[in-house]
Amino acid sequence: MKKISLFVLLFLITLAFVGCKGSDESNSKKITEEFGRKVYAVDVAKVSEYKKLVVAGESRDVRDIIGSEGTKKANKSEQEKYNKIIQSFDKNIQNLMTKEGYESFVENRFNTLSAKVCDKGNYTLQVTDFILEKNLYSAKEDKAGYSYEAKLKFISTDGKNERTDIAKGYIGLLKENGQWKVSIYRFETYPKLYKEILINEL
Repeated sequence: MKKISLFVLLFLITLAFVGCKGSDESNSKKITEEFGRKVYAVDVAKVSEYKKLVVAGESRDVRDIIGSEGTKKANKSEQEKYNKIIQSFDKNIQNLMTKEGYESFVENRFNTLSAKVCDKGNYTLQVTDFILEKNLYSAKEDKAGYSYEAKLKFISTDGKNERTDIAKGYIGLLKENGQWKVSIYRFETYPKLYKEILINEL
């Protein structure tokens, strides 16, 4: 009887462990897809936010170039204004990222790339599908990594034209306080429209 009870107990522990690992994998995939979809999707409101960001950035840059003593307070004010707009612009993705991951993301201007393309080309952008490949890390590690393919639909703001395209890249995650966070984001294949609109920038 004791042998049977021990066997049942070991079986239940194993089952719980496998269930937790499966749930953990599911959570990392969920965060990856949520992040990826938010990076690409651009509606009219997002384009409007991007325009505000450009205006604030230009104002800040001009004051930085002037750099005289009389503009130090204005510099700080403009920087705070710019930071407030960028925080608003990135509010849907920043909470999904590690601090270092977000800093790299902004430094490489990935946070504004899709909105910039849509603004310059007069488009909105929808993600019609987001496909993840197998996690590159084992379940024992507190990190995950997925190559992805995003299927995209660009819709002209007048609604008369549509273009479909794909983007490919990689998203890496780490665990912070038991939560999956995006730590690495990189492009491997840019959509054709990005290249057409942002000639010499990619």
